[in-house]
Amino acid sequence: MSLEHAFRRLAIRPSSVCRQCRRTIATSTQRQQQQSATGSFADLLSSSRDANRPMARRTAPTPTADRTATSPPAVASAPPPAEQPAARDNFALARQAVRDSNSSRIEQQNRQLVREAERGWSRKDLELQAVRKWTAGDVYSPHDLSGVEMSKWKKIRRKPRPKYDVIDQLGLDPLKLYRNFSIMSEYVTEMGRIKHSNDTGLRPVNQRKMAKAIRRSMGMGLMPGVHRHPEIIKKELENRRPSY
Repeated sequence: MSLEHAFRRLAIRPSSVCRQCRRTIATSTQRQQQQSATGSFADLLSSSRDANRPMARRTAPTPTADRTATSPPAVASAPPPAEQPAARDNFALARQAVRDSNSSRIEQQNRQLVREAERGWSRKDLELQAVRKWTAGDVYSPHDLSGVEMSKWKKIRRKPRPKYDVIDQLGLDPLKLYRNFSIMSEYVTEMGRIKHSNDTGLRPVNQRKMAKAIRRSMGMGLMPGVHRHPEIIKKELENRRPSY
């Protein structure tokens, strides 16, 4: 048995009272010295143990540390959960901004409708009065919006006059074409009126002959006098019909 174990037994398990009394009576000075030495050694041993315990706790690897060290880089670099409230706040601010913009736009539209109802005319009514059709990139001055300039755009845009006389080019005689309602319909409006020479492009002689042939055809009942020929209208409707 070692000396340390013997001293530990003396410090933890003291003898009975009677034996201590007898030994104290016999050798009191020697007993007091032995007890003081044993107590000091026990205190030194317990203090050394207490000092070694924190060191062991600090150096011992913990399971959480091992898991953190062996975890993949993606998990280790994951953002902390403390940033989630900040992201929620950002989304809330964005939603609030969109809601405010929509509400302001709706309020502006309502105010515009109230103003139009009070004055009796709307913006669309003014746009309909603008005869000229503006496109993106057009440069204009305030004078272009005046009534004088707008009246110039109210004029009917007619097709350019033909440069050549078709009757002379083909060598035809209009007086012999009164039975051909297809040719006659080209020189008659939709309401049955004979077109002017500015639209037909015929010379004065050919224009008079064509007008005479048209009146002859209408007098004989080959052409209607108030509209175009029904077969011509039917042909145009068939051409306009989409083919699937």
